[in-house]
Amino acid sequence: MPGRLAEPDTSLAPWPALGIWWDGDTTMELLNDGKLEKWNPGSPSPSNSLPRVLTTSKFGATGVGSAGNPTLVGDIMSDWREEAVYTDSDHDELIVFTTDQPTDTRLYTLAYRNDMTVKGYLQSHEVDYFLGDGMSEPPRPAIVYAPRAD
Repeated sequence: MPGRLAEPDTSLAPWPALGIWWDGDTTMELLNDGKLEKWNPGSPSPSNSLPRVLTTSKFGATGVGSAGNPTLVGDIMSDWREEAVYTDSDHDELIVFTTDQPTDTRLYTLAYRNDMTVKGYLQSHEVDYFLGDGMSEPPRPAIVYAPRAD
């Protein structure tokens, strides 16, 4: 219902820095301070008490800024699920986190409505169609190949 919070008890709402489509279902996971967490809207819990999927610092990843955010979150492997890109502590290597969980959901590569790498206030990105629980099949994009220049 528009204009209403999904969870009225705000102490249980996740309020993540970022959402990320990760594990193959159509709901986002939460990416907070280098922690990838599974939030269940049917059984809400505060952040830091959620099931942990991944802790990026265990792999030497260093986030950007005080919140430990990734350098980039996006569908760079082109299977509609997203990857999180960090640097190492020396800032001379990229560390790319991607899921290894299979999925039966088949969607085209995500196209984003807003800038994924904007500097300043970081917030979750938006894709070009509704991607979430109860979604209908998205329309196929009207992609055409440009003619070859000879």
